[in-house]
Amino acid sequence: MSTSALRRCGAAERWLEALPLGNGRLGAMVWGDPRRARFSLNESTLWSGGPGTDAPHRTPRSEAAAAMTRSRALFEGGAVPEAQAEIERLGASWSQAYLPVGDLTVHLEDPGRDDSPVGRHPAERVLDLSLDEHRVLTAGGEHLSFVSRADEVLVHALPCTDGDRAVLELDSPLLEERRESGPDGLTVLLRAPSDIPAGQFRGEEEIAWDPAAASRAAVVIRSRREGGRLLVVCAVVTTWQGLGRAPDRGAQEALDEATAQAEAALARGEEELHRRHRARRRPGADEVALQLTGSVEAELLTTSFDYGRYLLGSASRPGLPPANLQGLWNARLEAPWSSNFTLNINLEMNHWAAGIAQVPDAAAALEQYVAMLRTAGRETAHRLYGADGWTVHHNSDPWGYTEPVRGEPSWSTWPMGGLWLEQLLGTLTTYDGREAVEIARARFPALREAVAFALCLLHESADGHLVTFPSTSPENLWRAPDGTAVSLSEGTGMDRWLLRETAQQLVEAAVLLGHDHDPVVQRAASTLDLVQAPQIGTDGRVLEWHREGLMEVEPEHRHVSHLGFLYPGAAAATPAQEQAATRSLEARGDEATGWSLVWKACLWARLRRADRVQSLLELYLRPAETADGTERSGLYPNLFSAHPPFQIDGNLGIVAALAECLVQSHRGEIELLPALPPMMADGSVRGLRARPGVTVAMTWSDGVLTALTLQAAGPGALGAHVVRCGAQTLTVELTDLGLFQVEIGPLGPQCTAEEVTAGR
Repeated sequence: MSTSALRRCGAAERWLEALPLGNGRLGAMVWGDPRRARFSLNESTLWSGGPGTDAPHRTPRSEAAAAMTRSRALFEGGAVPEAQAEIERLGASWSQAYLPVGDLTVHLEDPGRDDSPVGRHPAERVLDLSLDEHRVLTAGGEHLSFVSRADEVLVHALPCTDGDRAVLELDSPLLEERRESGPDGLTVLLRAPSDIPAGQFRGEEEIAWDPAAASRAAVVIRSRREGGRLLVVCAVVTTWQGLGRAPDRGAQEALDEATAQAEAALARGEEELHRRHRARRRPGADEVALQLTGSVEAELLTTSFDYGRYLLGSASRPGLPPANLQGLWNARLEAPWSSNFTLNINLEMNHWAAGIAQVPDAAAALEQYVAMLRTAGRETAHRLYGADGWTVHHNSDPWGYTEPVRGEPSWSTWPMGGLWLEQLLGTLTTYDGREAVEIARARFPALREAVAFALCLLHESADGHLVTFPSTSPENLWRAPDGTAVSLSEGTGMDRWLLRETAQQLVEAAVLLGHDHDPVVQRAASTLDLVQAPQIGTDGRVLEWHREGLMEVEPEHRHVSHLGFLYPGAAAATPAQEQAATRSLEARGDEATGWSLVWKACLWARLRRADRVQSLLELYLRPAETADGTERSGLYPNLFSAHPPFQIDGNLGIVAALAECLVQSHRGEIELLPALPPMMADGSVRGLRARPGVTVAMTWSDGVLTALTLQAAGPGALGAHVVRCGAQTLTVELTDLGLFQVEIGPLGPQCTAEEVTAGR
């Protein structure tokens, strides 16, 4: 069995103690009770509603244009609360919700059966993060569970005797349209709601169950005995037709497919299913490994790194919705924040590690999802803003929701989601080893559209610069002169960073492709001189809003959006900007939600402040549940990250934060161990990627590098690379795709390029 595993003693007594399995589409939380196995089921395409559910609520073009004109005039006149009220008119309704399938339970009826744990102690549950398998050990034998990529079913196998009778049960919060049961199987057809209002609207809106506009889920469970064991397989198929398409596939077709999957899997038997499962590995599962030693905290960080990669890969598959606010695992019909896609940080953080830590299916799923949003967001951009290109706001779903959510503009009216997604996709390409011109050719059309939209939001400010309007700093507030808490601004720090970085990417791609005379490219190039870079206030902090001197409603706010230029920004910050970011982070403080701890850890790592990273990692690793019954950021018993409540972005983002402590490459060099906190002082890693696609393997002891291997991931990574470790640098020439061993002397890497080549 792999050493990369989560181990728990005794069965789970609640969902936050259960352990997750997934194959990128089908997911299960395994409770691990050997007497009554329970699986909380999910399927990534099972959402409420469909494309256009929000259409009756959309703001017409004429109304939006009038509201924008009034808002701009009021804002320029200093009437910010009134200007904000006009902007709220753009809000439509809400995005749709990610849903649970239900709970499958399996138990054997035989009063004389011995299912006691080994040695009369509570059973040990083991989730193997390398093999994607869950085991429970009992005196009667092993209980094995996995979700097969090869056969598209949940598999559960357990010891049984001739006198045992298998009992299969399925409970669901969805509407049941059909049920057929027999001695060895169960077939259920479920109907999802046609509309689930987000939590803030539940006082005025009800869940709708219109059968003509709802997804169906076919659940087919089959079992049989073989060689003293019971084999149970469960298939789940929905009426999903694809991203952005109505889920109107025939219910009988879904039932037939699920039945075929379950019966084909059952016929193969446990041994063959297990063999096929291990032969169809999770993409990228074996490409990266981190090992930290020396303390319990170091070992828990190792597990957190492995767990994050496991969760992201297990929740992702190209062509399906990417990992959502809870990845793939959700127990509630009305989950926190609808378990949807939140685009002002959470979806992006989910995928920060997909390039540097090699989770290829996640990157591909995100790319295809954004392609769907581009199509849906063009109409929204034109109708709400009279703009070219495309936009998406704070929330979305797999149906292509791109409107502002109805509500307070601090979290609803943020039209820069498309730019952040394009910035992220652009960053991910820098790790894959492709040649620059190939990347430019692939990225240019999307960058052009995103930048074209942002250019249409620009207005001239009082000081002669260009600023975006409407603009907010996601979820944060400032006080107007009359003391009113407001969020509306112009050209916030985050907007300026996103516009400048994506415009720069567009201009650089255009140069490579010979598209310098494209009108959008020319406007983007001229805009770079008129949109300000990160600004520093008289207090030494980075400016978040349109001007300094504004009173903050919450000085320690969880979002640090105005520092995005530092991380996840892809360019090196100036020393002055780094100093201002330091002052800003100090003012924000460490204590925050789970995902905010992770973002701050990434930022402090970019600042090479290992001491501050250490403090944040300590907060990340603490128990989320306190002795007095309250919750805070930290980890739940199954190591899920707490906002609180559970949000998976902390679990996925911590992978990026730890990687940033080990390898950075945004300054034009491959920098090794740039921000190594004490709890990471001893260890090894292989498989991390540096720009432009250099795979790094290294070991270190007491914070000192002891071994290093580099490898080009593709032709775009060939050539000379400056490698830095502390004050030591050397130039390495990667001439082919083979491995290059770097000799480590007492002061760090000391070899020349010729020695590297000779030592391959």
